[in-house]
Amino acid sequence: MSPQVALVGLGGLGCPVAFALAEAGVSLRLIDEDRVERSNLHRQMLFTEAQLGLPKVEAAAAALAALNPGLRHETRVEHVVPGRAEALLADVALVVEGCDNVPTKFLVSDTAARRGVPVVHGASVGFVGTVLSAQVGRAACYRCVFEDVPGDDEAVDCATAGVYGPVTSLVGALMAAEALRALEGRDWQPGRVTRVDAWRGTLRSTTFARRPGCPGCGPSV
Repeated sequence: MSPQVALVGLGGLGCPVAFALAEAGVSLRLIDEDRVERSNLHRQMLFTEAQLGLPKVEAAAAALAALNPGLRHETRVEHVVPGRAEALLADVALVVEGCDNVPTKFLVSDTAARRGVPVVHGASVGFVGTVLSAQVGRAACYRCVFEDVPGDDEAVDCATAGVYGPVTSLVGALMAAEALRALEGRDWQPGRVTRVDAWRGTLRSTTFARRPGCPGCGPSV
């Protein structure tokens, strides 16, 4: 049986998402090409020093097996690239994306739109995080809201702004809640962007309409 959710990225966002969904009995396809590094441990809750050097998906699968032994997860030690995106995101009910690579976020969004699969996106930089739920045909997709990959002079990432464990854990928890609402079909609002500012202590949600002519979820998708 195919897993219910494809989880792209096992970093500061993906780890709390995986933990919460596994606790809820959701089987996962874990997708990440990276290995566990010491610098990950302060914010990536599934990993320990004993797992340094292991592929993140394998270390995460072991942690999740201990958490919920009756649940089976798939692992894919690879990056989502154009030639593999369709296969990696096939045969699931939902995609959850928490990677730190902006082009990959757009690729996941476009692929999910083509497949008609709902997707929950998450991001966290510094003390700020966002969560966006999307489903083609119902509401705005990632490309409707953010349009295209930013240029080098516009991009802000974790390497320049830092990343904080409490913020990624909070955003990951919100992503998991969105995923569960989507899977259950109750109180889920695609097109809603939730923005967390942990420095100011604020949480705000805005719902976006589809952007006319959006190449990600327009009529040609």
